Amino acid sequence: MSTSGRVVAILIWLGGITIAGSIVLMIAASRIGEHKSSTYGNAYRQFQDSWGGEIEILPPEFFLERTFAETIFDSLVKRNKQIIKIEKFALIPKSVKINSKIHYDEQETGFLTFNAFEAACSEVYAIRNLTGYSGKLYINLKTPQNANLIYGYKIWLPRQEDAEFQPKMSEPTLLIAEFKAGEGLEVVVDYSTKGMDVFKYNLSEYRNNVIGELQADFEVNTKNYEVYRFGLPHEIEATTEGSRLKFKVDNFSTTQDAGIVFESRQIYLDQIQDMVSYAPLSLTLFILVIFVFSQIRVIKFHPLHYLFLAAINVFYFLFVAYLIRFFGIKTTLAVSTILTVLMFFSYSPQVLGWRFASRIAGLYLFLLTILYSMIFLMPVFRGLLFVVLMFLVFMSIMIAISRSNISEWQIVRGT
Repeated sequence: MSTSGRVVAILIWLGGITIAGSIVLMIAASRIGEHKSSTYGNAYRQFQDSWGGEIEILPPEFFLERTFAETIFDSLVKRNKQIIKIEKFALIPKSVKINSKIHYDEQETGFLTFNAFEAACSEVYAIRNLTGYSGKLYINLKTPQNANLIYGYKIWLPRQEDAEFQPKMSEPTLLIAEFKAGEGLEVVVDYSTKGMDVFKYNLSEYRNNVIGELQADFEVNTKNYEVYRFGLPHEIEATTEGSRLKFKVDNFSTTQDAGIVFESRQIYLDQIQDMVSYAPLSLTLFILVIFVFSQIRVIKFHPLHYLFLAAINVFYFLFVAYLIRFFGIKTTLAVSTILTVLMFFSYSPQVLGWRFASRIAGLYLFLLTILYSMIFLMPVFRGLLFVVLMFLVFMSIMIAISRSNISEWQIVRGT
């Protein structure tokens, strides 16, 4: 076969391997996320539908209903008459106190593990009638978003401990028949709920008002969580069972919410999905490295071996993509690395020789798989480090080619 024929043939062969590997990787990437079409996502949604999702507590609304008579002139009968009017005034809490005890306990279903928690909540709202009128005081409860189960609901007034209220969700509940002008009282709302991943209190509902005081205590039986955003002043205290997260702020208006996010493998799904989506670039460079350096070092092997060497690179990303559903990120990367190393050393030294396999192929496989993975898990400078890694690998190939005599390559000479 002529030189041009050999070059075209090997390019078609390597291109076919690259395309096939890229298709496999793209299919794997599409199966990682939480969307319903993925294996993990389908199980995640089913568990979420039964247990509950990311819980967002919506603060209740308070309002004063004033009934009064107004005299108007009736043009039909040519005389004055009285009509009854109803006027409503929204009452914004003067202060909000939140106490939540959150019991975190992972739940397993079908060999998959999901974050799950139960929260017992007690909210205290200090209300003052600054409308200048007397009237009925109502509370309008809002169902927490993504909560499939709310139980133990109780509304009571500390000054009237024997008073019982039958809660109604999304409907006004009468608290006091006559709430006098200038009068103040506290309203306590107790309940429990279940959820996954996120538990937060939507302070952003008060974005258009100024609240005099907020005190929020979250008692958690674990330390494996993060604060939901860091805008609100807070402190974390260690306890014998876990930790206590405290928020305290006065005279505030905010678009932030107060809460916690539990650490889990779910938070890595998007990062792993991005990593596998870009893995075809890693595969392409690895195949290019093997081809170029095998020509320069005069390493002779059958073109079929390119397929199995490329498969080692592909299988690393497949291991990560599918193991992340069952294990944490550290365990996933460790197991994937061990399996990839076993594949590499059970095959490459016999094909490439120990010297080439350890100094060239092994080094670049490490850079384009393990180090590549670490970069995609970094929250900062991920894009920059990715570009730097690709640049360094490509530059090393360019430098190696520039220092070699292409006319002496075995594919050109036909030896």
